[in-house]
Amino acid sequence: MKQFKKVVASNGKYTDANGNEKNRYITVGRAFLRDDKSVTIKIDSMPVGGEWNGWLNLYDLDEDRQQAPAAAPAPKADEDLPF
Repeated sequence: MKQFKKVVASNGKYTDANGNEKNRYITVGRAFLRDDKSVTIKIDSMPVGGEWNGWLNLYDLDEDRQQAPAAAPAPKADEDLPF
């Protein structure tokens, strides 16, 4: 089997530093693709309480997402600094 998605639950809301209301997410398991192309899901935890609406979502694995360009490496201690 090959892991191909993460299983995520929306578990409430929060307000970010700019005052925007955002959903809070928690990864609760993983989805796998079997050799016969069927899907199986392994649940590691389950949210409880009034904040969870009962829905689970499948999202791309972090390594499958587009990565931001890497920042330039920091200069080594023995290199001249540009200032």
